[in-house]
Amino acid sequence: MMRITNSMMLTNTKENINSNKVNVDRLNTQMSTQKKITKPSDNPLIAIKSLRLSTTLSQINQYYSNNIKDADSWMDITETALTNMKSIVNDAYRLCVNGATDTLTNEDRNTILTQLKSYSSQLYGEANSDYAGRTVFSGYKTNETVAFTDYSEATTAKYEVTERLSYTDIRENNYYANEVTTPGGNDVTAAIGLPNSADYTKTPQQVTLKRVRLSYDALKNIANFTYSACVDTSSSKVDGTTNGVATIRTQVDKATGVNAQVLEWKSQEKDSTFTYLTDSTGNMDQAGFEDLDGNKLTIKLDGTSATKIDVSYDTTKLTKTSKKNNVSETDTYTDGEGKVAFTVRYVKDAGGNYTSATIKDSAGNTVTIKYDGGEVKTIEDAQGNTIEIKPQPGTLMDAEGNPVTDAGGNPITTNNVVIKNADGDVAMTAKFYDNEETAGGATLTHKAVQLYTEDKKLGTDLVVKNMTATEFDQFLSDVASGAVSLDDYQNTVICLPDSGEMIIGSNLAANLTSEHADLQITYNKEGFKVGEVRPEMYFNCVKQTEASTDNWVKYTNYDADGNWIYQNIDYAISSNQELTVNTQIKTVIDADCYRDMAEMTEMVQKAIDAHTVVANLENMISSTDYVSDKEQLYLKDALAKAKKQADYMDDNLQKLFGRQISNFEKYLNDINLAITDVGSRGDQLALAENRMGNSKTTFTELKSNNEDEELSDVTINYTAAYNAYQASLQAAGKIDDMSLLDFL
Repeated sequence: MMRITNSMMLTNTKENINSNKVNVDRLNTQMSTQKKITKPSDNPLIAIKSLRLSTTLSQINQYYSNNIKDADSWMDITETALTNMKSIVNDAYRLCVNGATDTLTNEDRNTILTQLKSYSSQLYGEANSDYAGRTVFSGYKTNETVAFTDYSEATTAKYEVTERLSYTDIRENNYYANEVTTPGGNDVTAAIGLPNSADYTKTPQQVTLKRVRLSYDALKNIANFTYSACVDTSSSKVDGTTNGVATIRTQVDKATGVNAQVLEWKSQEKDSTFTYLTDSTGNMDQAGFEDLDGNKLTIKLDGTSATKIDVSYDTTKLTKTSKKNNVSETDTYTDGEGKVAFTVRYVKDAGGNYTSATIKDSAGNTVTIKYDGGEVKTIEDAQGNTIEIKPQPGTLMDAEGNPVTDAGGNPITTNNVVIKNADGDVAMTAKFYDNEETAGGATLTHKAVQLYTEDKKLGTDLVVKNMTATEFDQFLSDVASGAVSLDDYQNTVICLPDSGEMIIGSNLAANLTSEHADLQITYNKEGFKVGEVRPEMYFNCVKQTEASTDNWVKYTNYDADGNWIYQNIDYAISSNQELTVNTQIKTVIDADCYRDMAEMTEMVQKAIDAHTVVANLENMISSTDYVSDKEQLYLKDALAKAKKQADYMDDNLQKLFGRQISNFEKYLNDINLAITDVGSRGDQLALAENRMGNSKTTFTELKSNNEDEELSDVTINYTAAYNAYQASLQAAGKIDDMSLLDFL
């Protein structure tokens, strides 16, 4: 039996007292904090679970208290602006309906003028709405307003704008020659010396032309005009649709007015795109090959028979390696992961001159180029189409299929580019020739292209002419008098930079319409009005305000195929769920809306001015200042022509409002769709908010259950532990008072 001493009993008692004291302290801390642990070592399992629950709850709080609230505020601002825009456009729509159906008085016209001026500023004021300093309709460009607001910035802004249009944008428009104005006193006095009233004032006349209206007026220049038509190159050897696109691009020399046309041919397989671009004589300027991953090769010739074709590529994406032998050479282009993007194999003739190059992409699509003496002879693209470059001179034909002759009666010969499908059938022929025009006593030679498919002439003797507002007024006057025939301009595009319009000749308009052609116009504009929309909100453009070209900013809103590039701002509103919060102005309302309102405003003002001229002439006739027969005859002649002018303006105003009804119906539909879209996303956000709210409650409860102690339980445990601690102290006191005699 082991002997128990007092010392041993005291030691054990002290340890037990300390243990009870620690337990009392622990329970006292739990009672004070109502938490199960104060440090991880208290209970590692509870600590680990608590950390996981805290992380999850923090994420939920980020979604619920920050992201969702922020997204909700953004979309609330957007919906409010859209609702206001709808109200403004609806008011403008009602003006169109009233103006198209009712006879307007001077008071009506002045009221409409005032309202139209306010509607435009209100509409784009709403488009400039912002949330927390970020513009809600500007896509990624949240630091920019949709429309210009600063006068200094607007008036100094410079852009090169590329605007995409369609054959559906070619519409009739009325123009007026020989405008009648209120004569001055000297004009009336001068009439006394004129032989008869026919010489007093020219008669106003309406001239109806086809036009395309651009999104801006007061342009510096129109740089080029491009139209594209789809060409069927399907064959028995190719599976699926294999249409190619032929594009004629006219570039205008600003100094001389001479324009040169080039051809672009584009064919596309599902995995690649091949583009062939000529110069103005039909020879290859360059070609491009693009694979599914966006890797590109650009191909050119340098004009020497012994050289390879010149291939350029993005050296930051692709790396070139070469292998050579006596008869061929192969260049391999690999990406950063070592994947082969392209191979280009060159073949030489016996003399060591390069004669062909075959390009293959990673999907196996190939383009073969055969050339000699620095000139490309044939190309076979990935579809199996073949392009024959200038195989023989051809004869230019008119729309009826008759040879076109020069001034000496000789047939005009051309250089041809012939495109055949995989069966060898001719799909398209492009004929390049010199088109002469006499202008201002000088002969201008334009480089022109005509397109033919299935013996049908698609292209025209296209000429692009620039006219100032004064020159166009004279043109209209000459047309009205018969001095100029519109037949001479049936294949001409008259560019009007002052008004931002393109007058399309009748034959050209018919061809573009029949071929459902797409149009593309590049122009320069310097200086905008406050309230005009920024080009970067709608178009591909280059902002050139900075003096150095290095600081010019390029905006790309459409891809190479003409598809709009959406700039979605996405918020994470729950785990693995994002919501687009922004709405771009392009999807809400067209840039045309600004021009429509401006055009209606201008037409109302013209009608007001025309009636003012009538009223002024009536007052002059009844005054005592002009009483001679000659003066009265002059004024009455001017009055008759002014009334005719006023009738023209009233009729045109009514027709314009009638045409605008459908435009503003479209604008209303687009805004309603945008409101519906925002509402739909708002519903998604509300569901996510409800779900996150429930999750927050659930995880908060789980975290509480894991960490928190019930106060009643802790109190009971503390009382028991405290009593045990006090008892241990009393017991220890008794042990200390004992001696050996107490055990004998």
